[in-house]
Amino acid sequence: MPIKDLSETVRLPRLGKIHLGTRDPERGFPRKADHFVFPKDHSDYTRLVELFGEKPKELRILIPVEDDEQWATQYYKSYNQTYGLVCKGDGEMALRMVDIKTGELPVKDKVGAVELREMPCSGKDCPIYKNKEKGKAQCHEVMNLKFLLPEIAGLGVWQIDTGSINSILNINSCAKIIKRAFGRISLIPLKLTFEAIQVNNPEDGKKQ
Repeated sequence: MPIKDLSETVRLPRLGKIHLGTRDPERGFPRKADHFVFPKDHSDYTRLVELFGEKPKELRILIPVEDDEQWATQYYKSYNQTYGLVCKGDGEMALRMVDIKTGELPVKDKVGAVELREMPCSGKDCPIYKNKEKGKAQCHEVMNLKFLLPEIAGLGVWQIDTGSINSILNINSCAKIIKRAFGRISLIPLKLTFEAIQVNNPEDGKKQ
């Protein structure tokens, strides 16, 4: 007999991550790129460059499975430098790490006893989402996009993380169109492209 909540669980082994920017070598802050960024320390880096170039704007991919939760997970997430992921929610419920003494999010650089608690998630109305003060945990939308690169050897997926609402909307919308057209999305040859689009800044309404 299968083990409930274990035998039916499927994990997609990850072969590597592709980035949408680089990290400033002096200040450590992320910087946006205008192309996909391959990890130079990966064993398949040379092969990736041979197939797609050093600054690719297009990847030939396959979606591995039909379950959106497996290949395009998307949640509100909050991180800090000491504990990593401290809160993950879907707009209704969240799993949050809290300081046992205070019941609040653990403070950066202050290590103490913590535990995970399930609690309501307010999404964009959450004070943590609205918090823009430097050094404090901030919440934002994150999509973990997982796909196959069929021209690269190995049994597993590659991953790109994005916090761009426009990118998340674009991927979700394209996925729906593909499913409507073909009745499925997995194992259909697709192109993942890096494109510049004009959007309005949510803070001042100006186009960028």
